[in-house]
Amino acid sequence: MADSTVYMSAANLYGIEDNLGQLAKNIGNVSINVDQVDTKVNKVTDSVKTIEDEIKNFMVEIRGTTIVSNAKQSIMMSQEELNKQYGHYDNVRRKINGIFQATDINAVRKSTIENISEQVIIDTPNYWLAPALVSLCAWLTDNQDLATRALKEAMNRDDEKTSLLFCLIHLRANRYDTALKWLTRYLEMQDPAKMESKIITVLDAITNGSFGVDAKEICLQKIESWIKELSSQPGYKEIQIDRWTTYINSLINPKTNDEFDFIAKYTSELDRVNKILAVSNSRRNILIELKNIIKEEQNLNVSTTNQIDKLINMLVFNYENDELELKKDIAKNKLIIEENGNVTKATERFKETELAFQKSIDFYSQLTNITLEYKSTKPTINTRKMALALSKDWISESYNNISKNFANNDLNIDIKIDTWNGTTNNGQNEKELLEDLNNHIDKETHNDIYGKPLVDIKIIGATILGVIIMAILMVTVKQPLLALVVFIGILILDAYVFYINYSERQDKIKKRERKKENAKYILLNTIAEIVDFNFICKDNEETHNQINTFLNSLDYRNYIKGQDQKRNIEVGGNNG
Repeated sequence: MADSTVYMSAANLYGIEDNLGQLAKNIGNVSINVDQVDTKVNKVTDSVKTIEDEIKNFMVEIRGTTIVSNAKQSIMMSQEELNKQYGHYDNVRRKINGIFQATDINAVRKSTIENISEQVIIDTPNYWLAPALVSLCAWLTDNQDLATRALKEAMNRDDEKTSLLFCLIHLRANRYDTALKWLTRYLEMQDPAKMESKIITVLDAITNGSFGVDAKEICLQKIESWIKELSSQPGYKEIQIDRWTTYINSLINPKTNDEFDFIAKYTSELDRVNKILAVSNSRRNILIELKNIIKEEQNLNVSTTNQIDKLINMLVFNYENDELELKKDIAKNKLIIEENGNVTKATERFKETELAFQKSIDFYSQLTNITLEYKSTKPTINTRKMALALSKDWISESYNNISKNFANNDLNIDIKIDTWNGTTNNGQNEKELLEDLNNHIDKETHNDIYGKPLVDIKIIGATILGVIIMAILMVTVKQPLLALVVFIGILILDAYVFYINYSERQDKIKKRERKKENAKYILLNTIAEIVDFNFICKDNEETHNQINTFLNSLDYRNYIKGQDQKRNIEVGGNNG
């Protein structure tokens, strides 16, 4: 019966084993199927993601195409409105330019000039340049009465621009005295708190000597009076200092110094050290950028006549205030098209040219625009040099504020090594710091090393107990030899315990000395990096002084030429 039971159990086990094997096989098949499903699911997921990306790209493309299409439509509408309302302005502008070129080579008849002026008056009402063109044509055809009447009308419409235009016209005709009168009139009308961008045209003529020797002092006096007037009013100077601060900060390389490992680990001043070094290391770059403006050479091959023609074109073709909004809209949308519908990039690019569409700003801002935004304002080289020299006080203040904020001479660097803290400015107190560090470690470890006496309570207790036992053995039991053995045993035990305590103390002393050596290593290397940091800053101090010396040496008078060269340009008419 027992054998039968064993046999049945084995059979059952074999059956169970077979069933388990089959179950494992089935589970394996299920696992394979699950893996296949997972693979398919992953493929579907990848496909969905690909489709999703394609849809996103398609939507971006559609959105960009829509934005570009809208921009093109906006340009068409603005251009149509511009042509409808102000298209006649460009017609007058081109006629002025054409008359100068034609009269230079005597290629135009008197009757033609008369017909031009008559047509302009009819086609272009309210625009200041129309009567100015009539006056010019009348002047060229010796019609003094018409020239005077048309000139008065032009001055009624825009006295400033008319005065500047006829200043340049007389200058082109070698009539210096009359040109100077017109220039003086124009300058007297200027409000330094509100100047249009055409002042840059005037400054170009001044700095390039187009007005002659006599005009130089008049111009200098007016510039000085504008500066004085604005300097007495709060806010103007501060705005320019902020702009220069932004510019100078853009010249500072923010790259961090990766060599100061110990300063990074054992001080909390790494960020400030890196900022100070960034300013210090960028001083040469700042000096180079400022000097490059002064070093830039003026193109001396351009004739004075061509310079004046350029100035006239800048004045004549400058947008009128009522045209600006439409011109701005066209410019913005052109950039949107160029950026394939990326409005953000287009807006950033528009900011670079936005100065060209400003109506009027203060003279201080004009000077800063001439210097920093020269790609938009397009001054001549001498004008940019003069603007830099006139801006030197703002540049100096902004630069020195940055240098002061990131100067290292007052930077006390806190050093932290474990629980010890020390402070140094330039590493000269190295000896004191090292002594203080050692004393701190000594004090910190003293209780741990010497808190446990070499002869502790165990030795004393064992010795007392041994003496008592010896006394009993000698007096009571009368076993002196055994008492001697106990005495020797006590000595051995005391010596052993003392040795253990002494060894532990010595190990702790050695550990303390290793800690001192490690802390000393850290401290000396940290101080060495601080000394290197100070050395780098000190090495760049000379460049700091050079920047201030360079700025102080700038005199805007040096960039205004006095031109007494006569020009052989004939313009008909005798009106002065």
